[in-house]
Amino acid sequence: MSTNSLRQRVPSLAESTCSFASESDEESTSTTHLTTTKSKQLERRRSSISEVANSTFLRKRLSRQSSLPWGHKRSTMIGISCFLFLLPIPCLFQSCCPIAAFMLAVVTVSSFSSDYLYSGVESWSHLFDRALAPIAFFSNIHAVYSLFGIIWVLPAIIAVKCHVMAMYHSKQNNYDQFVIFHSMWHATGAGLILLSFGVNGLRECLGE
Repeated sequence: MSTNSLRQRVPSLAESTCSFASESDEESTSTTHLTTTKSKQLERRRSSISEVANSTFLRKRLSRQSSLPWGHKRSTMIGISCFLFLLPIPCLFQSCCPIAAFMLAVVTVSSFSSDYLYSGVESWSHLFDRALAPIAFFSNIHAVYSLFGIIWVLPAIIAVKCHVMAMYHSKQNNYDQFVIFHSMWHATGAGLILLSFGVNGLRECLGE
């Protein structure tokens, strides 16, 4: 083998150094790119969380402002319908569902305050009612389910439909239709609980 051929096969020190430097630059570039990508992903997550926290929905849920566009305009029908929540309370207490009964008592006060006394005007009662109403709803859904089974929970869709329609007519500035559907939201919610007890009867507490 000639000396020239050996020189051609064995890379020079300068070539090796350049190759190593090139590989190091590529690794550095790759690391920098990965770090930048992670930083962007983190920024996007923070931005998403910030958007959720500042969303219109949450602001409205946590606001003292009324969602009604027509201002302070009371409805006697809605005011009376708030007290319908009191009717299932004795049945729930006797059937060992104290939490559901308590939540109905609490939401009676919050709904009457928000939907009638301070209807259309700024009040803390709106915030409390928005927070307590879902808790009362799901606690009673759980109570009916535990007492009578899933078949008696399904009609709750009717109450939810009334609530959705009331919200729709509120956004459409249709006061009369809002009054009807919001009153029905209260009436069907309480009425369906009473119906389940009327058909199935009371349940005795365990251990009695």
